[in-house]
Parts: sequence; C-alpha cells; structure tokens
Amino acid sequence: MKYLALLTMVIALGARAELPQEDWAFEDGYRNDLLYVHALANYSWDLQAQFEWERHQFTNNALRVNTGSVSSDRLFTDIDLSVNESLNDKWRFSGRFERDGQRRRTVTTEQLLLGFERSILDNSAVFVTVNPEYDKSFMDVNVGYALYRSSRQEYLRVSVLLEDINFESKNDLGGVEEQQALSLEWVARWRLPGDWVVYSEGRVGQGVERRFDDASVSIELAYQAQRNNRAELRLSRQSEDGSLWSVWGEWVDFEDERQFRSPGFDYDYANRELTLSAEHVRLLTERHRLRVLAHYVAREAQSIGFNAHRYARQEVLGGAFYEYLRANSGISVGYALGVPDFEYVAAAPDASYSLGEFSDKLIVGFRYAFSARAHVRASLSQEVSQRGFGGGAVQFQMFF
Repeated sequence: MKYLALLTMVIALGARAELPQEDWAFEDGYRNDLLYVHALANYSWDLQAQFEWERHQFTNNALRVNTGSVSSDRLFTDIDLSVNESLNDKWRFSGRFERDGQRRRTVTTEQLLLGFERSILDNSAVFVTVNPEYDKSFMDVNVGYALYRSSRQEYLRVSVLLEDINFESKNDLGGVEEQQALSLEWVARWRLPGDWVVYSEGRVGQGVERRFDDASVSIELAYQAQRNNRAELRLSRQSEDGSLWSVWGEWVDFEDERQFRSPGFDYDYANRELTLSAEHVRLLTERHRLRVLAHYVAREAQSIGFNAHRYARQEVLGGAFYEYLRANSGISVGYALGVPDFEYVAAAPDASYSLGEFSDKLIVGFRYAFSARAHVRASLSQEVSQRGFGGGAVQFQMFF
C-alpha cells in the first residue's frame, strides 16, 4: 500500500522530503466535517449494490467506481477492481486495485496487486501477487491462501503483505529500516444459519519505521514511522420478500511520526475513528422501494509537536430514500441529516473552536440498469437548513 503525498508533504520516500507548512494537510476537512452527510449517508453505496458486490467480487471480474463532490473544489473517488480470470483448470490471473478516496479518511490510499492464483484440493487456492512499481523501493509482495464455496460467492482469503521489500537496497535517501512493514490482510464472506451472511475485510500491521542518518542525501527527513490499519465487520440478511438488513462497524487507525533536521517541525500525528451503522431496504409494493440508514461516528485526532492540536468528534446521522421503480431504472428522492459535535483545541487560542450545528440535505437521483450485471446511479444534493453546499455524485458497478 502506498500512502499518497499529503499535499505539502512527500510520503513517497523516493523524493526529497519537504517540511510541513501552516495549512497542514492532516487537518484538511476538520472544519468541513459536516460533509459526512455526503460520504456516509448521501454518497454511500445502496445496500443492494453493496450486497451484490460482496457476493460477486471473486466469481469472475468486477469493477465499481464511486465519485462525488465534497466541496466546491474537492472530488472524492473510490475505485475497486477485482480480476479473477481463469487461465486453465488450475490457474487464474489475480488482480486487485483499491483506491479509498472517501473524505472521512485521513489520507487517500491506493493499492495495486497483480499475480496468479493456483487451485489446490477441491475448493481452495494459494496466490502470490506483487505491485509492479516504477520505483523499485516501493515494490510489495502479497502471499496468501483462499477457501471458496458456492461458486466462489462464499470465501475466506487471508494473506501476508510485505511492503517495500527493496527499500533498503533501492531507495535514494540512504534510508535504513528499523521495522519492516508487515501486514495481515483478509476479506471473507460466509453464510450463517437463518439466511444471515457475515462479511469482513481489513488490514492490520505493525507499520513501517525508518531512519535517515546521512544528511547529505536526506536533507530534511531524519526519521519516519507510519501505520495505517483498518477493519470492517458486517452482518446482513436478505429475506424471501427481497428486503435487506445490515449492521456493521468500521475501525480506522492511522499514525504518522516524523523527525526533521530543521528544529520545530517534528510531529507525532494520530487519528482513530469508529463508525457503527445500520441500513434497511424494503419493497413497499412492486414499484415502490424504501431505504433507511443510520450512522454513529466517533473520531479522535491529535498532533504532538508541530502544529499541536486535539480534535474530537461525535455525530449521529441518517438518511431515508424513496425510489420509484421502472422496468430497468428508478427515480429516487432522499433526505439526509446530521447532528455533529466537534471540538478543536489548538495552541493558539483564536484557532480553537467547537461546532454543533444541525445539517441536512435533500437528494434526487436516477438509476439505470444496463443489464443484470451493470448499473449506474447519478444524484444531486443541496443543503436545506444552512442553504450552503450542494454536490453531485456518480456510481457505476459492473460484473464481467
């Protein structure tokens, strides 16, 4: 996994490290977190689309793109691509690309892994994938085991990811690894009694720790440690009448520590977030569909050293969407609301603030199904009570 440059900072260690600036990228979004209504309620995947993705992402090939405006000059884009192409009776080409651009993340992350999967026994396989980076110091190797059943609609995939395996021998900053970045990754979907399905995915690791002793090569950066973990657990049920229920939790743990040769710029930044959610979809009649969802968000972030601050957030938000169904399309109207509670405390008294304003949005959307395996959804939203920001979004999902 590569952590993208944080605006004015260079995390990619193949480039010269730059000192952080006053408009620090870690804090970007603190004052705009009312946009959680966008990322969690308005721009989230419909539960039916999410359920189909979880079921079919390893059957053959799958692609989904979720892109939406979160401010007048910002566009988040999530991309998931899963390639599982059969080569013969034993071998498959295996490819995974994930881009997490949701505004609620501390940083945008990307991961590309390509390789091969070989069947062993009747319903299991081993796989090896790598990311073919141009900069060889950033090459990763992922080795894992997979167990499948029900035509690969139920699965348990567990792997070990070795990040930047060539870092010490290939980086041009004289960096030495104090700790190799080693992560456990998993994705699983399994049926339980009573038509319930459990789904989980995540990555947990010790993170990376590096030292840069030669000041003539690494002019600014002297030390770096970084960790970026996440985990999701979801329990869902699809009834015979077509209704869907789902409850899930998501946990994010991000930390970045840096020491610079110039005094006054060292920092230790941490961000931890927990989201608890529930969603229900039901057909009211043959042509009328209702979707309701609710989220609870708890987040704590702080920086020790440069730009010292503490940020705390709790929020309850929800949404309700009505869709009029046609033969292969649908027109929807939705309403999303949030009741945020923010507190930002900084060293400079005039920089601190708190926020607890009610925020809501009205959403209209259109969905078109090209076939049973591909659909697109477009929507527009506008703030109601605050008469402020509105935005558009497009979602596309395809199995091929």
